Amino acid sequence: MSNEPQLKELIIRYQQGKCSEEEMQRLRTMLADSKNTELLEELYDTLPEGFPDDKLFQRKAGIYQQILNDKRVRRKVADESVSIRKLWWKKPWIAVAAAALIVMVPFLYNNLSFFHAPEDTPSSNLAQNVIVPGGDRARIILDNGSEINLEEILGDTVIVQNGFSIVKDENGTIYYRYDDATTLTQTAVHNTVVTPKGGQYQVVLPDGTRVWLNAESKLRYPVYFGQDKRVVELEGEGYFEVAKQTSGAKRIPFIVETGAQELEVLGTTFNIEAYGKNIKTTLVEGKVRLGLEAGGQEVLLQPNDQATISNRTQRFDVKKVDPIYATAWKNGNFAFRKATIKEVMESVARWYNVEVVYNAAVDNSLFTGTISRFEQIDNLLELIELTGSVHFKIEGRRVIVEE
Repeated sequence: MSNEPQLKELIIRYQQGKCSEEEMQRLRTMLADSKNTELLEELYDTLPEGFPDDKLFQRKAGIYQQILNDKRVRRKVADESVSIRKLWWKKPWIAVAAAALIVMVPFLYNNLSFFHAPEDTPSSNLAQNVIVPGGDRARIILDNGSEINLEEILGDTVIVQNGFSIVKDENGTIYYRYDDATTLTQTAVHNTVVTPKGGQYQVVLPDGTRVWLNAESKLRYPVYFGQDKRVVELEGEGYFEVAKQTSGAKRIPFIVETGAQELEVLGTTFNIEAYGKNIKTTLVEGKVRLGLEAGGQEVLLQPNDQATISNRTQRFDVKKVDPIYATAWKNGNFAFRKATIKEVMESVARWYNVEVVYNAAVDNSLFTGTISRFEQIDNLLELIELTGSVHFKIEGRRVIVEE
């Protein structure tokens, strides 16, 4: 049996600082085994060509780059040398990262107290204050109030419930299987997926609709859709690829309720952002109809339309946009177009799970650009500083914005 899924899972858990003593031993053993020398190369080659914006590639690259740049172990890596087979040189970043991993894991294994020190120790406080990019983190809240932490479940896991099962596949995506649909049609059973700050997750809904949830978001949905309509509730930000579903010759509508806004899908792909006082809906493909729960104004969006509604005005403002800026997060990037520093830092705070403090009044400078969400936060802030408008200082998990 291939070691690929196990090694991939262990590296991700290492990156999250969640490896147990047994898992660290297993990771150290696997990387020290010469039979696994080419395994990271194989993982790389499973990714599709043309991947500059591919989330899986950027996540993997971010993990290795983060480990390689980890100041806690950088000196240890520099003092060691590891032989890498010539095959690796065609992809140099993998060669360097693999060398770093092979050297570092024994070091980390022998210093496990660094990650598992008691809460009141200096090393524990240091680990808690290390700022790393977000990742696939979420939990499912069942109808009975119990919770499932999806980080703690390995891929290819089936969680059996009454009449249905929740499945986490080897890529970490959640989807549903059914044992007795009749039971589910008689009772309205709902699940809620919640992502924390520094988290994101992909869910396949019971009808086949795919939803990507951004950090600090919540999606509530029935575990079995009826034949009249499909209704889900969103808080935060989600990217939807809605599956077409019919009953006989009749199309079954898909509706997203977000605050006071109600979106009806007419076969489409779209993004909804609803973190603050405004709800921003960006249509990528197809058509959607937007309305208010209380009735009144309705608008029909075409591709590249973006509708914004505020709690204060309760009116839709529609304009043409490039959807790449609204959907870049789903592909592993930050993308801003004429965004204020506060808008930029709100996104940074959610993804890196940090607090942002303003020590001075910020000017009205606008920022435009794209950068990987798996970049080290120091590098990201340095790029913003190049504008000359602001400067940053990091204290623990606080990012201080200065003139």
